[in-house]
Amino acid sequence: MIQRKATTISSQDNTSGEAGKEDYASDEMLKKSSKEVATSLQGRLDRLTPLSTTCCIYRVPQKLRKVNMEAYTPRVVSIGPLHHGEEHLVAMEEHKLRYLQNFLSKSSKTLEECVEIISREEKRARDCYMERINMSSKEFVEMILVDGCFIIEVILGLCNTIEPGDRIYHKPWLVVDVRRDMTLLENQLPFFLLLTLYSLLAVMPVPGHQNDYYSFLLLSVKFFQYQLQMPNSRSHEETIKNLQRRPLATDTIRRFRLQIHVSNWTQKNERLFDIDYRRSDGVLKIPRLRLGDKCESLLRNLIAFEQCHYRKGRYITDYIFLMEQLISTTKDVDVLVNKGIIDNWLCDNVAVTNLFNNLLINTLIGTDFHLADITKGLNEYCDGPWNRWKAALRHDYFCSPWRGASTIAAVILLLLTLIQTIFSGMSVK
Repeated sequence: MIQRKATTISSQDNTSGEAGKEDYASDEMLKKSSKEVATSLQGRLDRLTPLSTTCCIYRVPQKLRKVNMEAYTPRVVSIGPLHHGEEHLVAMEEHKLRYLQNFLSKSSKTLEECVEIISREEKRARDCYMERINMSSKEFVEMILVDGCFIIEVILGLCNTIEPGDRIYHKPWLVVDVRRDMTLLENQLPFFLLLTLYSLLAVMPVPGHQNDYYSFLLLSVKFFQYQLQMPNSRSHEETIKNLQRRPLATDTIRRFRLQIHVSNWTQKNERLFDIDYRRSDGVLKIPRLRLGDKCESLLRNLIAFEQCHYRKGRYITDYIFLMEQLISTTKDVDVLVNKGIIDNWLCDNVAVTNLFNNLLINTLIGTDFHLADITKGLNEYCDGPWNRWKAALRHDYFCSPWRGASTIAAVILLLLTLIQTIFSGMSVK
């Protein structure tokens, strides 16, 4: 019995020793694994670059993109790295090279010199993009040079003689899509690169604008005005004076929309966003807005840019929010069209209603809503007892000529009946 007990104790001691070895081995593996993870993470931390303060080109947030993907996607040409190499855009790459050739024929620099100039700006250009660009230095510089020269040649093509074999300006559908693609938020180059390349051209400056910046900016404004069916500005020079140096084309368009002078229904020259509300008589003055088939893509990209880039001063978002509050049905659009506030180039008023009721889905309105006083005044006016009574009367009894005529006839009949009753009572007495 004693011998068996001893054997049992010896067996238990052996099992305990093996368990201890297993725990030790497990700890060693854990330490090794943890060290590998930490080393990997440290390497990633060491490769992090400081956040750029010049970031200005973004991918459209997914919550906005899913509402209307087509509005943010280039159709025929990629500009910059975010859509570079996509299969449906590859066909335009040969046209880009032809435009690069045209650019070099007018440039005061050789191709090698142009590459060297752009190479010096590579770091600054990369910093303009929200996300890291996974392209080698050679690939990035080549893309920037080709795309930048392409943009400049397209813009200059608006006022220069076009070669007979040109594949863009001599194909009406193609030039429309190219210009449209150049307004997309994800399809941008930093504006300073375009100015750098433009300064290398041996071209005559725009009359009255010897400075390359103002000369190229004026050409850009005219180019986008023509493409986007914008009303004519009373003075392009006045517009240019109000535009500051901007990082990309999308913000240039945004500033232009803020500054452009148009004719509104009061026959005054006002900027598009010069909205005024008179509390004394409840009159709301809104400058004319022309709505064409290119407007939805443009407005969506401008709104997306404001959502990504600005914490305050989201003027276009605020403008669309006000219009959305004014437009609930096609009858509201009828009023705005009849008053000359909306110049409708879309198929019908249903399209206008759908446009304004869907533009701001999944967007945020800033705390500094700059039209707050106007909306507050409008709400107070609508909540007034007398104004609500007039609105109900107009809506229920004068919504159409026939309804109005019937209402007036009923009132006249009621008055005649009342008068007859009074005279009948008087004759009895």
